[in-house]
Formats: sequence, structure tokens, C-alpha cells
Amino acid sequence: MESRVAPKVTVLMPVHNGEAYLRQAVQSILDQTFTDFEFLILDDGSTDGSRDIVRSFGEPRIRLEANECNLGTVHALNRGIRLARGEYIARMDCDDISLPERLERQVRFMDAHPGIGVSGSGMRLIKKGRLKNTRFQPQTDQELKIALLFNTCFFHPTVIMRTAVVKKTPYPDNLVFTQDYNFWTRLATETDFANLRETLVYFREHSAQTSSRKADMQKNNARTIRASYLHALFPETSGEDMEAHHLIAENRRGMDLEKAGAWLEHLIGLNERRRVFPHDVFLREAARKWWHCCRKNTQYGKETLAVYRSSFLHAYFTPETFRYLKFHVRCMTGGKRRKAD
Repeated sequence: MESRVAPKVTVLMPVHNGEAYLRQAVQSILDQTFTDFEFLILDDGSTDGSRDIVRSFGEPRIRLEANECNLGTVHALNRGIRLARGEYIARMDCDDISLPERLERQVRFMDAHPGIGVSGSGMRLIKKGRLKNTRFQPQTDQELKIALLFNTCFFHPTVIMRTAVVKKTPYPDNLVFTQDYNFWTRLATETDFANLRETLVYFREHSAQTSSRKADMQKNNARTIRASYLHALFPETSGEDMEAHHLIAENRRGMDLEKAGAWLEHLIGLNERRRVFPHDVFLREAARKWWHCCRKNTQYGKETLAVYRSSFLHAYFTPETFRYLKFHVRCMTGGKRRKAD
């Protein structure tokens, strides 16, 4: 008989034909040091052995709900939100690994910061079965909402959310394959955000992921979301401005760096006039984007270095020393030339 006592956390994991890595993902949640959770697994019409793997655990904290046909990730997530009984919902993907103290650390943080509705963490990449680099997002609410002007501000499988917040504003069901970016832009006006500067999840990269199979659709949908969010905050943005903004957000190789720098400087001026974000924070985050634009485009050689230094932005973000030295060497030697150059 199902317990009437609500758990502190609902771990929400959608699954569709995920048998390859599912057992390891499930076990990583069952091995958590924090134990007051229900594990709500939404099987979205799997035709492989995913359901049998879940049932094989015989774990009373697991609640397996199954769709007879594949309805899509957004529908599975929203069904999970409706069914969630915990105070918090922690996201999990069926091919990732949560480190043992993940829930303990995230619950402690959320309990201590009642104004924050969504928080995430850093993650470490698993590629071809081996651990690779660690990635982090900005940490503070304002930094994260500035980051949304360009791309998603959370690593989706790392987040923990207040259930009351997301029951009120569930995942939007348009612009599929970018549901997380769409979701955060909707929630940005509803609650505060944060990220922990800790690695709590190992994220597995493989060819079956949506990001590999639907890259073009993801890019186009992300452009739609980005334009909507930018226009809502800075309605003066023109079509030409928007194209420059997209190229910066996509960190394109071959972009016109002078146009990119001019747009970022103009965006800083727009923010000063509208006072959307604190000036110092916005300036630093724009400068960070400027650094990444130039670092990506060392193929222009010494010209890249000159353009980078010509903008006042370069003085407001200091990259790590070894990264800057590598950038400087590539600029002085004409970068790493590619056949497409």
C-alpha cells in the first residue's frame, strides 16, 4: 500500500528505450546518501527492456508509470509533475549518473534559500565510457537570467525545483527538443535561480541523444526562444541585431568580430537605459561572451588579437592564464587553419 506520508523529494526520470544505461542511472539514485525520496520513472512507450529493468530492482521507492505509446519527453515530464508528491522535484535522465551526495547537497541548499525555485549544479562529461571535462554554469540569479539571453542557463539533468512552482508553470509543449531552454525563460519571471559550484552529475554523451539526432531543429527552436526573450527585455532589437546575437550565442566560427563586439557594446547601453540587470554584472557577462567569440575565431590571426583588445569589453573579463596564453599563441600564428577557411 502506498505511503500517505509525502516524501521530501520526487526524483523524476523519463525513459524511452533507455535500456543501454538505465540500470546504472537507477542505481545511482538508489545509492543516494539522502533517502527521503520517491523515484518516479515515466516510461514513455518503450519497446525495449526498459520496464523490465526498472521492475527488477524491486525497490518500494520506485513508482513506475507507463505510457502505452511514445508521447514525447515534454508530455512525460508534465505527467510526472502532476503526479509528484515531493516538496522538490529533482530531474534525472536515464543515461546519466547522480553522485551519491547529489540530493543531500541540493536539498540542503534549497531548504536554506526559500526564495530560489530552481537550482542546478556542475556536471562532468562521460564520452565513450570515459570521464572527460567538467562544466559549470553561472551561479547567481542575475547571472543566470543574463545567460538566458544567449542559451540555457542550467544543465537540465542536474536541476532540483520547487514542486509548487513548476505545478503552476509546467513545461511548455511547443518548440520541442528545446523544452528546457523554453522552460527556463518562462520561469525567469516567476522565481529566482541558482547553481551550485559543485559537480553532482556525470552526463553521458552518445549518438542516440536528441542533441545529436535533431541538431538543426534544436538550433532553429533555440533561435525562436532566444529572440522572444531578448525582445521582451530589449524591444528595440532589430533584425540585423538579432542575427549578430544568434551568432554570438552559437559561438560561431567565422563570425564578423567587429559586428559582434559592436552589438555587445550596444546591448550594454540598452541595459543601462532600461536597467533590466545590474550594470556591473551585465558588463562582466557581456565581456565573457566577447572573450568566447574571439577565442573561437583565432583563424584571423593577429587581427583577432587586435580586435579583441580594441573593445573596452576585454578589460572586464579575465580568462584563465593558460587559456589566454593559448589564445595569444594561436592568434600570433594564424590560428589552427581548417580546410573550410
